[in-house]
Amino acid sequence: MASPPPSPSPAALIAHLAGSPAPSRHLLDISLPVVLRLHALSPPTLRPLFDRPFRFLLTRFSRYALTPLMVRLFAHMYHRAPPAPTGATYNALIRALCRRADLRHAQRYLSLMVRSGWRPDAFTFNSLILGYCRTQQLEVAQDLFDKMPFRGFSQDAVAYTALIEGFCESGRIDEALELFREMEQPDMYTHAALVKGLCDARRGEEGLCMLQKMKELGWRPTNRAYAALVDLWCRERKAEEAEKMLNEMFDNGLVPCVVTCTAVMNAYCREARMSDALRVFESMKLKGCEPNVWTYNAMVQGFCNVGKVYKAMALLDQMRECGIEPDVVTYNLLIRGQCIDGHIESTFRLLRLMQGNGLAADQYIYNVLIDALCKTGKVDEAFSLFDGLEYRGIRPNSVTFNTVINGLCKAGKFDVACTFLEKMVSAGCAPDTYTYSPFIENLCETKGSQAGLSFIDEMLQKDVMPSTVNYTIVIDRLFKEMNYGLATRIWGQMVSLGCSPDVVTYTTSVRAYCNEGRLDEAENVVMEMKKEEASRTRTSVWKTIELADVFELFELMKKNSVPSSARAYLAILEAFSEDRKLDEVTSLVSCMKEDNLPLNEDIYTALINCFCKLRIYPDAWALLCSMIGHGFLPNLISYQQLLSGLTAEGQADRAKEIFRGLRWKEYNTDEIVWKVIIDGLIRKGHPDMCHDMISILEQMKCKPSDETYAMLTEELSTRE
Repeated sequence: MASPPPSPSPAALIAHLAGSPAPSRHLLDISLPVVLRLHALSPPTLRPLFDRPFRFLLTRFSRYALTPLMVRLFAHMYHRAPPAPTGATYNALIRALCRRADLRHAQRYLSLMVRSGWRPDAFTFNSLILGYCRTQQLEVAQDLFDKMPFRGFSQDAVAYTALIEGFCESGRIDEALELFREMEQPDMYTHAALVKGLCDARRGEEGLCMLQKMKELGWRPTNRAYAALVDLWCRERKAEEAEKMLNEMFDNGLVPCVVTCTAVMNAYCREARMSDALRVFESMKLKGCEPNVWTYNAMVQGFCNVGKVYKAMALLDQMRECGIEPDVVTYNLLIRGQCIDGHIESTFRLLRLMQGNGLAADQYIYNVLIDALCKTGKVDEAFSLFDGLEYRGIRPNSVTFNTVINGLCKAGKFDVACTFLEKMVSAGCAPDTYTYSPFIENLCETKGSQAGLSFIDEMLQKDVMPSTVNYTIVIDRLFKEMNYGLATRIWGQMVSLGCSPDVVTYTTSVRAYCNEGRLDEAENVVMEMKKEEASRTRTSVWKTIELADVFELFELMKKNSVPSSARAYLAILEAFSEDRKLDEVTSLVSCMKEDNLPLNEDIYTALINCFCKLRIYPDAWALLCSMIGHGFLPNLISYQQLLSGLTAEGQADRAKEIFRGLRWKEYNTDEIVWKVIIDGLIRKGHPDMCHDMISILEQMKCKPSDETYAMLTEELSTRE
């Protein structure tokens, strides 16, 4: 039998470690016990050989902020010398502790350093200044800084920068600038610290000038300096400026951290500019900045906020392909998005998918689910879900109670809602304006405006300030009762209490005046909306007006320089599509052409919906093709309506042909199955189509999750 190869000597092993490239944190963590064991087992004559490896480890531990490992190594050196800690060893440890704002332990090691015969130097002073700044003891830091010349140490750029950073972090930016002006030779790190400080103080233009000065001095601005400006532009909603700065970083050979890239992307998402957000998202991946779960969550939220939940769902598959697991926040956003879209079944499917991935739903998710059930009239199911919260270890909050109360009032269960209000108070949740709104609405509906006004008076007596929503409910009822005078007075009372009318309040007035043919008053309201900057959400107005008045109001808007927008047209188109008013839809599309407004993604969807409802499937399919040709991604409901409609009319082969030719890889596979196959085919009486459709998906390598396969099996078994 061959003998095993000889073990390397301790000296050779440690020399190899010292000469190796920068190891990972994990490797450093596991290497320390080995090195310490080797040192302990080595004869005294060999122990001095450990000086270089120990210094190497201290340097690496410091770089990776592994202070506990530094403390452990220092203790070993102190008690098992040689090699004993040197002044450099003490300084490295004190610096690391000061970086962590652990000044108490830093001062302990400083005392030990002096007792061991080592004299503190400029490095020690700089570290302590940093530590005092990190613990917000700026006066002490300043005093130590001032004493440096008397101890024979120069106040170098490191000391200045530490103090400048401290002033910046405490919001004392002018004092930081004063120190900067005192410096003889500020370095790039000093400039970078001031760029960040100025940006934190929202003095972005000065920060930009400081960045420009760095370039003029021949320094490449640091990641930190760029990131500070990017963050500020994002906070100030200057997404283009932020992206420009991000691209400059890439052009200069820097790789921004994922937080910086995500901030730019999120800035576009907040402005509903998803094509721009997507461009940044794709660019960061191409340039070496890998997205994390927060990046994906920002995109998910952005798509959900603009009503493109199917695009947000598609990101689930992308995340898994990149090895990133969706978290509770991801599912929170998607569940809320599905609820807003009215797809309640899909919210519970998502919940099942989430639980299948080992994640537990939180209070937020259950609040969203209860709200969705209430809004769709499934109050009993919402009540049942509420009752099960305690079993799941979730305590209902004010939002939960308000949601159930609103659902009960909408369902006409006023007495039960009153009992539930008492339960809310006994649970320690104080009623607010949201709690009282459904009661006011119910009273106005059943007993008239005076009952609603009495309830508002009762709120004021209880020191609960009524909201614009509360007043709008009463004003709406007064208009319906033709009591225009009192409605105007209540409007005035609302404003006098500090409640500004919102778009719903304005909509209520416009609708009332239009219904009475009082278009002059309606015009005045439109003008006031423009004056009060409520016109940006004026699309809600169109949903409540008859077509006969629409074109007159369009003319009024043009007369008063209030431009017609695609969003306004969309609101009307959706309303007329629901009512299957094809002639009116055609007229509105003609108006859009006159206003030089192109068909956008939402307009296409509304038109496809209208043609499917009218069973004009060839035109619906032509619109879908046109939509795809213009670079838009149709939502799954459009496919559901088209494919189920064709199948119902005996054109199953045509439906399969269309299904086979679609770009399913751009969607979430589970959602395709839920909305197109289960909701669109199986539940509409075409279960025989299921196997063929699933086979097509599998051929495209679009494989549903195990949970979705289980859902399919359950659906098919109930129809056997």
